[in-house]
Amino acid sequence: MPTTQSIEELREKVSKMLDRLDPDLPIGSTVIFKVRKAKEGTFEGHAAVLADATQKLPGCKIFDFNRHQSIYSDPVQDPMQFLIYEEWDTVRQFRVQWDSAHLKQFQAGVMDWVTEAPDLDFYNPQTSRGELRLQQTGQISCFSASGQKIDCKGTGQDAELRRGAKPPVPRFTDNGDGTVTDRLTGLIWLKDSDTFGPVSWEQALSYARNLASGHHGLSDGSAKGEWRLSNIRELLSLIDYGTSTPIIPHHNPFTNVKTAIYWTSTTLAPAPLLAWMMTLAIGPTVFDVKTSPGNRMWPVRGQGRIPKTGQQQCWDAQGKPLTTCLGSGQDGELQAGAPLPNPRFTDNGDGTITDNHTQLVWLKKANPFGLRIWEEALALCNNLCSGSYGLTDGSVPGDWRLPNIREAESVVDYSQAGPCLPNGGLDALGNPIFEDLRPSSYWTSTSVTAAPTEAMFIIYGVGPTIFESKEHPFFVWPVRDKLRDS
Repeated sequence: MPTTQSIEELREKVSKMLDRLDPDLPIGSTVIFKVRKAKEGTFEGHAAVLADATQKLPGCKIFDFNRHQSIYSDPVQDPMQFLIYEEWDTVRQFRVQWDSAHLKQFQAGVMDWVTEAPDLDFYNPQTSRGELRLQQTGQISCFSASGQKIDCKGTGQDAELRRGAKPPVPRFTDNGDGTVTDRLTGLIWLKDSDTFGPVSWEQALSYARNLASGHHGLSDGSAKGEWRLSNIRELLSLIDYGTSTPIIPHHNPFTNVKTAIYWTSTTLAPAPLLAWMMTLAIGPTVFDVKTSPGNRMWPVRGQGRIPKTGQQQCWDAQGKPLTTCLGSGQDGELQAGAPLPNPRFTDNGDGTITDNHTQLVWLKKANPFGLRIWEEALALCNNLCSGSYGLTDGSVPGDWRLPNIREAESVVDYSQAGPCLPNGGLDALGNPIFEDLRPSSYWTSTSVTAAPTEAMFIIYGVGPTIFESKEHPFFVWPVRDKLRDS
């Protein structure tokens, strides 16, 4: 047996995980097999039989497989990787597949064809009920506070847990017409990411609004008004926190990507003479005066699987409110993105709050531990359980975690400030949804790959995601996934 984990051990681990999940929630799975070269044909034949049997089962939305070449592997020396991916309407229906004879037969044989145990991951896919699954951050390595690369096991770091949707392989499709489709989000980007050079914010809005086929390398048939300057969440969706300079996925088909500042169409609501921008060197989201002439722009079109920012107003470059957003091309006019559920949050009455958009479950006490350095924050979240900090949810150590940067950012509403949560963090009656939420700095579990002595944090005053030394004390807000009885 070439693997260190038997199929029985793997099945037992997954079965215990399934026992803790709500049987009526949707579920998805991806698994990567590293197959010995002599067994590639055998694997493909058995995977095809498995797919044929599985696709006939009730509740199966997607089941397929393909060759999966990691950008970190040697195509000559390393074994071929195969990716199997599937999505189901409910955990209960997936369980029928998990316990089926055809899957057990495939699993029994496949362990003799692979070089190591399969890399298996489960997730809650997007549904039609206003829910949205966040994407992974891209981080694949764990680091100590001193910046040393360490074994991820038991750390609770972003790279250990890798929560979120895995990107498809390949992530991007070059459409051959001057555009690139992001298969993860569904957005269509201009292939040349710096075709306009340095511009002011209002220039960026205007140039994007007037972009059309026949110009700037486009032959896609697009007309004026179809393109827009990307909003803060659309641009943020390109970020890969496992890389840097530029901090977007490597081996992409884009041209002229600059390690520079890129404008977004989103205004900083509490100070509207400023607009949100992002640095594509290492990835913080901050803001700049709209009249600054030296930033870049990256047009986008299409409706992607990304939540709206929450912004509904428009302002000019001097920060004065516009009488109408119409024709401005601003985030407040277009409001691109997936709709947000109402109510956004549900108090579960057990010390937890569910975000009805992402299905993430947050601790109601949004400041349980006070100011902590990064490694303390990780450990305290990992050990949190029912019976402490107001919890009566039945959770056990290991259920909770320090949120990664995408999870922490997901609750931000870019129309709000102090705190920058939907409706300022208040319920319909004007009462705080969370207890002691500070409009201040909170740690995330995501390290800065290019400077691993530092980690990403978010300021819930207005929402910027920045980085700081892991020895600096910040606030901590634990999160977990939904459990069966939560």
